[in-house]
Amino acid sequence: MTKTKVELGTVQETLLLTLWARAVEATKADPILRDPKSQEILEQIDYDFSKLEEAKGTQVAVCLRGLMYDDWVKSFLQENPSGTIVEIGCGLNTRFERLDNGQVRWFDLDMPDSIAVREKYFSETERRKLIASSVLDDSWVDAVKAVGSGPIMFVAEGVLMYFTEAQVKQLLALLVKNFPGCYFVFDSMSPFMVKNQKQHDAIKLYSAKFDWGIKDIKDIEKWDNRYQVTEVKFMRDAPAKYYQRMGLFNRLIFSIPPFKNMYQLNLTKLG
Repeated sequence: MTKTKVELGTVQETLLLTLWARAVEATKADPILRDPKSQEILEQIDYDFSKLEEAKGTQVAVCLRGLMYDDWVKSFLQENPSGTIVEIGCGLNTRFERLDNGQVRWFDLDMPDSIAVREKYFSETERRKLIASSVLDDSWVDAVKAVGSGPIMFVAEGVLMYFTEAQVKQLLALLVKNFPGCYFVFDSMSPFMVKNQKQHDAIKLYSAKFDWGIKDIKDIEKWDNRYQVTEVKFMRDAPAKYYQRMGLFNRLIFSIPPFKNMYQLNLTKLG
């Protein structure tokens, strides 16, 4: 098989890290995520994935995060079978393949270089569209609005920590202005974790840097009274049989202050 080199920006290159994590998981006897598509894609990309072999904690964490995100999206689709999902910074994620119910309308949104890579492995359909744009550029808004004004959920997995706080505020304001009442799922980390990112077993291998950290996610409710944090999850909230794979050291870290809340997944409602 001829492998293809990919050209990606500094932050966008991290999509290969999460692809690798899911592809490795597909080889497990009892996988956290069942994602053979990621394994297929990884085998076609010319990239030194071997440098990630020691990032075992991140490999498990990426899949635990994906599982908990999937649960939120599934719950949304159970209540709104023909609702709309917009995956911000979709990279090479395969959430649509995992969760498609035959009715959902889905948008994969990412920077042009990421979408150029994505187009090699995923095709548009009547219900599933690709958008090449920065999420901070509102040029993509009309395409999403064109499908109707029904229930909508935005999903940003492993994205906002690369933003500045000003950019996070800009994004939330854009969403609440154009899609009042929408749901927004995203992950966040504490300023402590941002400050100590060089200790991260995978990010230390990349040029991309974490920027935004927030100590208490409830603080976003002070930014605008239309923002509501409705549910927060931590790694320890994942199914116990899978959380055990984080390793004893990581489990201990995530169980003691000030570390236990240094990374979390957030379900919010805007407007």
